[in-house]
Amino acid sequence: MKQTVKRSLGVSVLMAVLVLILPCLASPKLVLRLLPKDIYEAGKDHPAPSKKRQLIGHILTLVFLGYYIRMMKKNADEIRQENLGFAEAFKRLAAFLYVEKLFDIIVLDQFLCMSSGWFQRFYPETKSCTGWHNRGWNNRQQAARLMLYPMICAVQAHLLTKGGQQVAGKL
Repeated sequence: MKQTVKRSLGVSVLMAVLVLILPCLASPKLVLRLLPKDIYEAGKDHPAPSKKRQLIGHILTLVFLGYYIRMMKKNADEIRQENLGFAEAFKRLAAFLYVEKLFDIIVLDQFLCMSSGWFQRFYPETKSCTGWHNRGWNNRQQAARLMLYPMICAVQAHLLTKGGQQVAGKL
């Protein structure tokens, strides 16, 4: 379980680094679409970085996604190697997703986006937007993900434990 939490924190930190550097490397329409609508509308016409910088941003995003998938695979391999039961596998998978999601909500959404003014440095035309003060701007999406995670973890746990091996054997 400790390794699972460490992997999740590692993914979270790398995701934070990516979020911090993307305003320099990605189109404003891409970066700002994740923020409240008024912020997106105010900053969408901000000049985009050069194509070379955008390519670097896309490559870094793909590298991060590869790392994320690799960490999920390590969790799956560990569950199989330790021959865990459904409940323990479910706990590990849920720990990975919920640690990452809590980091996302607290650090990325609430601190970085809403409190620090980080994005306003790159998109000064958004400084007067009321969206910067709307701390509940993505509560619905976050709540939907938080409610979906147990189902995802249950399916993964089933597939990674003996129950999933029986299903795989019948195919």
